[in-house]
Amino acid sequence: MHDEIWSPQNPPYGSNNHEPSSISTELSLISSSFQSTCNHGGITRTHYSSDSKRNKKNVKKICSNNKESQYWGCSTSLELYDNPWKIKKVLTTSDLGKLNRLLFGADLLENLMLPVLGASAQRDAESGMGTPIRVWDVDTMSMHMLILKRWASFKNYVLIGKWNHEFVRRRELKKGDEIGLQWDSYRHCFNFSVLKRIDEQYE
Repeated sequence: MHDEIWSPQNPPYGSNNHEPSSISTELSLISSSFQSTCNHGGITRTHYSSDSKRNKKNVKKICSNNKESQYWGCSTSLELYDNPWKIKKVLTTSDLGKLNRLLFGADLLENLMLPVLGASAQRDAESGMGTPIRVWDVDTMSMHMLILKRWASFKNYVLIGKWNHEFVRRRELKKGDEIGLQWDSYRHCFNFSVLKRIDEQYE
């Protein structure tokens, strides 16, 4: 008696007539945020992984910051370097004097400072009434309050309030020093720093 050789056309005794299922040798990658669909009793359900849900929340968070990003040049792409201090000024004699105000050009503040404030705060600043803003000194890690308003006689903007006391005197600012401001979207305030001292330029 000859041994029978198994083949799809000649299955072994007792086996069914279905052909053996094929096995794939291809390698596939599965995303951590994959979705699976199953059918139970005629009802189809789609399941999402927890990573996928977290990704959706992150997208919403990024979109909510679009208003701030379009003015301050924030980007989710990788960049080698981007100077965060968009508002910079070399201090003049009038910025340090008895007028007790820090003067800025209208274009600079209308493009960078006013857009991140609320509608009511913008109106108060533009009308000359003035609106309070919080300023975080990143060098000394201290919070301060200043008033932003439009200076009607020159149509520029000024920061007043305790500018002389809490910045000029406390930080010992001098003519020629360069200071910077940047919007902090997490603290909802403006960061302040002395970027360069006039004394350092001649050392």
